[in-house]
Amino acid sequence: MIKVHKINKTYNRNKRNALLALDSVEVTFPKKGLVVLLGESGSGKTTLLNIIGGMDAFDSGALYINEQAIPKYRSNTLDAIRSNTIGMVFQNYYLLPNETVFENIAITLRLVGITDQNDITNRIEYLLDAVGLPKYKNRLANQLSGGEQQRVAIARALAKNPSLLLADEPTGNLDSKNTLAIMDIIKQVSAEKLVIMVTHERELADYYADRIIELEDGKIIEDKENTSNGKLDYNTGNDIY
Repeated sequence: MIKVHKINKTYNRNKRNALLALDSVEVTFPKKGLVVLLGESGSGKTTLLNIIGGMDAFDSGALYINEQAIPKYRSNTLDAIRSNTIGMVFQNYYLLPNETVFENIAITLRLVGITDQNDITNRIEYLLDAVGLPKYKNRLANQLSGGEQQRVAIARALAKNPSLLLADEPTGNLDSKNTLAIMDIIKQVSAEKLVIMVTHERELADYYADRIIELEDGKIIEDKENTSNGKLDYNTGNDIY
């Protein structure tokens, strides 16, 4: 369980260009499901995601991960929790372009202490099959399309079997068809794990999310369970649904 308790974050504190990014934000996340942080640029959604993921510090308040209090400044405690329990997917993929798909995922497994080659191979083959790329193991990352790279990035994030997946605008660089394919994968993951996803696309949130948390000017302005099953008006070239 993830709990954010009255967290505040200001960039450039005590300076003329100080920017309040989060204003006493308080929210508790469930153990599984797809929770979407929705808002325009500058609303605070990415800052909140980065704080949960340990990529940014907060000024005051409290963060709890699995009932363990996390210090407001980055620490070894947070790094250990992130390594073992949090997977991350970004808009820009961040794959090693001149390495194979296999090696891009294997590096993550080695970093968390998995060194048995058979175990690594079995995990990677399972993950690539799950994201629809079973024959891409030996292909270089720079030979993949954007949608394929994002699938590999998701497989890499899931390789260590984290309990929490953080996704920051994971479809931001994709066309409509690949957007829906990636969202289908994320939705499937959320059936077993907690996925917190940042987006500014309300259509995607309305269609896929179990819960929508909308932010504006660093504050949560709406937090609701999503039962609308909204419509998608994406031109995919085929009738996916």
